[in-house]
Order: sequence, then structure tokens, then C-alpha cells
Amino acid sequence: MSTVQQKTRRRFPRLSSNAFEHPLDRAALDVVRKIPFIDKLFKKLIELGFERKLRVELLGQAVHVTPKQCAKVHGMLREACDILDMHEPDLFLINHFVVNAWTFGSERPFVVLHSALVDLLDDDQLLGVIGHELGHVKAEHVLYRTIVFFLMELFRSLGGLTHPLARMGVMAALFDWARKSELTADRAELLVVQDPKICISTHMKMAAGSKTVYEHLDVDEFLRQGAKYEDLDYDMLNKFYKFFFELWLSHPLPVYRAKELKEWAESKQFSELMAGRYPTRDESIELRDCPHCGAKVSPTFFFCPDCGKNARM
Repeated sequence: MSTVQQKTRRRFPRLSSNAFEHPLDRAALDVVRKIPFIDKLFKKLIELGFERKLRVELLGQAVHVTPKQCAKVHGMLREACDILDMHEPDLFLINHFVVNAWTFGSERPFVVLHSALVDLLDDDQLLGVIGHELGHVKAEHVLYRTIVFFLMELFRSLGGLTHPLARMGVMAALFDWARKSELTADRAELLVVQDPKICISTHMKMAAGSKTVYEHLDVDEFLRQGAKYEDLDYDMLNKFYKFFFELWLSHPLPVYRAKELKEWAESKQFSELMAGRYPTRDESIELRDCPHCGAKVSPTFFFCPDCGKNARM
């Protein structure tokens, strides 16, 4: 049974992603945008139809969630989109043993839920995860997350053909942004469920990976565990181990995400949001013309999703 009734959840009409963007997210993305070949790579991705390939595969082997297919899960998608005031992306449910969800695509973003995730979480937690993935779409992360995914696969296939230091430098910057973009999406998750304990319990349950012991888990103790992890920084050797442990992670550690969510839930920014005072979007101001093909482009896009050229010239 849901712990928060649907009718009590606040909606955020004309919500801008600036309202919940984590400051570390934008700073790390600015570093990624300075990588010289990123714009050319994105143009090539569009030409190759990399996003289309994945969509074809999902339509063939996953379940496309619609009002008539997995109606309960689709209702969660619809509610989360209504709260964040955004269009519904396609949602797919795929048979996979890894507890995970992901978002992909720059032209027509889509969300994918793994069956193991759906089986592990309760209704409120699953709604939050859907809100988290929608946060990536709302904040326009999917453009660069597509590139991160492609580069990871490219470097794996090229192996020794690329200079190891250059490869490590690029990937370290991409992984750093990927982790920090999750903090923004976590905030969108909180805006959807509007109860920090639901979000924190989701991270705790995913860290434990078991429904059987969930009733014996404690949110406050999980937060104290996160404080203990931070306290390890008193020792330089601990900091060294932590640095290399986290360097190649695509997501922040669960205890860190729990701490960040708790702090934001207690912040003035969040209370202002919940009171209905937040930055809004204005489509007439938000979109501008690409200098190359004339397509309408969001000001946060570094290059045009239609022609792939630099849209900030």
C-alpha cells in the first residue's frame, strides 16, 4: 500500500529543471563540454542512428508500457510526469536480473525498468525511481548520457588503440559528471514522492538487494552509516582508497546519495519549492534557432539535436 496518497502530492506547473539542478551537476557538465571532439561525436551518433538501434531492440524484446499494457506502472509514469509537468517518454519493462533503471536517447528519450527492480521495490519506491529517470529527461541529461554510454563501449572495443592517459582523462571527466547528474535526478525523485524517507529507503533497499530483510532495515541507521563513511577521511590512506574506489563508478555511493537527499529535503530551496515558489520555464524564451539548420534548440543544448552542429556559435 502506498504511504503517500496520490491526491496529496503537489504538482509543479511549468517547472524548470533549474529548480532542482544540483550545483555540482552543472559544473561537471561544463568540463565535459570542453572535450574537443564531443560535438563531432554527437553528430556521428545521429548519422549512425545509435538511438534508433536501441529502440528497435527494445520493441522486439521488452514490454512497451502503455495504458493497456502494465496499466499500474503506466499510471505511475503519468502521475510522475504530471507532477514534474513534462511530456511522457516511452517506458519499457525488460527481463533483467540486475536491479536497475536507465534513460536513453536525445531525439525521443525513453525509460527502461529492469524486472528485478520492479520486483524489489514497493509502489512508492517505484514511483520515485520513475521520477528519478524523468529527472534526467527534464534536466536534458540524456544527450550527454548517450555520449557517455557510447564512449564507454567505444573505448572498450578499441582497447590499446587509444592512448591510455587520454582515454583515462576523458572517461574520468565523463564518469564524474555522470555521478553528479544522478544527484539532480535524485532531487526530481524527491519532488515526485515528496517524502525523503521513501527516497532514502529506496537507496537502502537497492544497496541491500533483498526484500526479505527489508522490514529489519532502518533509515536512520543507514544515514549514520553514511556519516561513518565520511568520517573515514581522517586518514590519508582511507582517502586514497575511497578516491580510486569511486573514480570509475557511474553512480554515487548509496550512503552519499541518502545524505544529499536528506540535506536537500531540509533546505530552504526545497521548502520554497513545496510552497509553490520555484523557477518556471517559458517556451518562447527557452527555445532558440540553430544557426546552421534553423531548428528550435533549448539553450542548455551545446549542439543541435537535428543537425549535430555547434548551436552556440
